[in-house]
Parts: sequence; structure tokens; C-alpha cells
Amino acid sequence: MIKNKTFIHWSAAVYIVCGLFVGCYGAQIEYFDLKDLSQGVIHITYQGTLDKRAKVTIEKDDKKYTYDINSKGENESFPLQLGDGVYKIKILENTVGNTYRIVAAQTAEVKLQKENIVFLNAIQNINWTVDMKAVKHAVVLTKETKDLLEKAKVLYSYMVGSYTYDYNKLATLPSTYLPVIDRTYLQKTGICYDFSSLYAAMLRSQGIPAKLIKGYTPNAEGYHAWNEVYDSGQKEWVVIDTTYDLQVIKSKPKIKMIKAEKDYQKINEY
Repeated sequence: MIKNKTFIHWSAAVYIVCGLFVGCYGAQIEYFDLKDLSQGVIHITYQGTLDKRAKVTIEKDDKKYTYDINSKGENESFPLQLGDGVYKIKILENTVGNTYRIVAAQTAEVKLQKENIVFLNAIQNINWTVDMKAVKHAVVLTKETKDLLEKAKVLYSYMVGSYTYDYNKLATLPSTYLPVIDRTYLQKTGICYDFSSLYAAMLRSQGIPAKLIKGYTPNAEGYHAWNEVYDSGQKEWVVIDTTYDLQVIKSKPKIKMIKAEKDYQKINEY
């Protein structure tokens, strides 16, 4: 028996657990910042071995999200988008091949401050701040209206009219790729992940709950990213795909902003 170590084989997801879920990994405070649980976000800092890949898993009930995390000791924020309840969070570091060891684990009981607050946060793949050029531009673009859905429409029109799809970028990206909001904003080109992250950041900065969704649609080849935006008037989420629309807007100038939900198969939401 291996003592004082816990390993996970990533592909098989087989655990050998020591004792209670929390308690056999040492002090947790150096890894997990729980101060914003009521807003639906957890902040994690991991200082590890730079040449070894590290991951975070966040699970509740039968759903689990897996993220890459940097090992540089830089704080990153992750959403708790599975509603109220008890979450299990782990940091794992690669040992060899597809094998990972559990570095730290934490349970967190979440009771959200208000509905949809999760989808207003800055998180790892929608990493926005009020000082960003993109966010400042969103303020300028939407200053003439206080109606949230109208703000979403204004920002949508800006996105589909100002950006172009980079058909060569995807083939050159690592699996750990994360969008950079202001880079996309300034370069005016990118892929679906870039556009859905930028649009979500601009919306969230205006107090509009917005999700970044990953999944499949007949409107795109392969794995795709788009947005769901909360219509506070109708009390419902609507599907918006800026990536598809910015590619076809010239040939289909009357294309509808809100898509049919049945045409979009959601796998994950952030």
C-alpha cells in the first residue's frame, strides 16, 4: 500500500482515497479562497511544478467540470454553476502519462446570494475587469439605454459587424488555450471561443447575466462555443451565436439574433 499519497488515473477515474475527503492534504488555505461562494465563484491559487500539467475538478451530484490551472501561484477564479449545495473541489498534478495525484481537496457549501449571480463573475475563461478596453467600449456603446436586452442587442450588433473569423487559428492552438478578452477586442479576429468569451465579458460588465456555452450545432463544424443571455423581461435564457452570425451577416443581413434552442446541443456552460 502506498502511504500518504493519493493518485488518480485520469482516463479511468479510479481513486485511492486516504481518510476523510478533507483532512489528508494539509492546510487548505494556501490553495482555496472561499470568500465569494455566495456569488458562485471559487478562487484557487496553485504553486506547483512548472513543467507538470495541473488540473482542477469541481463536482456536485453527478456533474463534474475539469479545468487546467496554471502552476505559477497566480490566482484563478472558477464558476460554481451547478446551483446551491455541496461542491467537491480538487487540485491534481500530473505525475506520468495520464496519471495524476491529488494535491489538495476542499468541500464547499454554496448558497447563492441571488439567482443568476454566477453568470456575472469574472472567471478563468471570461476573465474581465472594469479597466479593460473592451469593457470600457461596452460602456460607451450602451450608454444611451438602460434596458438590458437592448444593451445586449447593441453589443451583438457591434460584434457581428466588427469581427472576422480566423479560419487558421484553431489548428495552431494548444488544448490549454484560454481566450484573452482585450487581445480579441484589439485584433478584431478569432474563433468561437474568443467571441463567446468577449461577448459574455461585455454583457457581464453591464450587469447582464451571460453564459459561455460549449457543445454542438448544425451551424458549425465540430465542437462549438456560443452564448446564452438572460432576458430579464421574459425571465428566460436566449441563445445567441455571434460567431455564426458574423460569418454570414453580409449574405444574410436580416438574420435573427436569437436562435432556436432546439438547434443547439449544450454540453457545458460557464
